Amino acid sequence: MNKIKSGQIMIGVETMSLTLLFIIGLCITQIVATISLVTYYRKWVTKMNGMMISMSLGMSAGILMGTILGVIHHGNLFESTIYSIIIGLTVGFIAGIPIGLPAVIDGALSGLMGGMMGAMLGDMVATTSPNAIINIIAFIITMILFLVLYTTEDSIRQQSNQVIFSFFKHPFLLIFITAILFIGLNYI
Repeated sequence: MNKIKSGQIMIGVETMSLTLLFIIGLCITQIVATISLVTYYRKWVTKMNGMMISMSLGMSAGILMGTILGVIHHGNLFESTIYSIIIGLTVGFIAGIPIGLPAVIDGALSGLMGGMMGAMLGDMVATTSPNAIINIIAFIITMILFLVLYTTEDSIRQQSNQVIFSFFKHPFLLIFITAILFIGLNYI
C-alpha cells in the first residue's frame, strides 16, 4: 500500500523521491520511444543495428532498475535480482521482437545480465550513498538511451532516404535540459 507524504511516495520502509519518479519516467519514455520507432520503421533497421538497440535497451533497463531495486530492497538481494532480471529481460525481449530472433536473444540475455549487475550494485552501495549512485547511474543510462535513440533515428534516416519523425531537432538543448532537471530535482 503506497502512501503519499510531502512530495514522496512511501514504498514499504523506503521512499521514492520526485527525482526517482522523474528518472523512471524519463527512461520509460526513452525506451518506449525507441521501441516504437524501431517497430514503425523496422524495414529500414539493419539486423546489426537492431541487435545493438535491443541489447542496449535491455541492459540499460536492467542496470537502472536493478540499482534502484537493490537500494529499495537492501538486504534482500534475491528479490531485487529476480525483479530486475524480469524487467531487463522483458525490455530486451520486446525491443528485439520487431527485428528478429537474434535480436530477441541478444536483448533478453543483455537484460538478464544487466538486471543481475544492477541489483548487486544497488545492494552493495545502499548503506553508503544510495541517492548518489542512483543519480549517477540514472544520468549515465539516460545519456546512453539518448545516444541509442539518436543512432536509431540516424540509421533509419540513412537507410530509408526520407524524412522521418525526429526527437532530436536540437540534441544539445535536450541534453542540457535533462542535466538541469537532474541537478534541480536533487534540491527539491
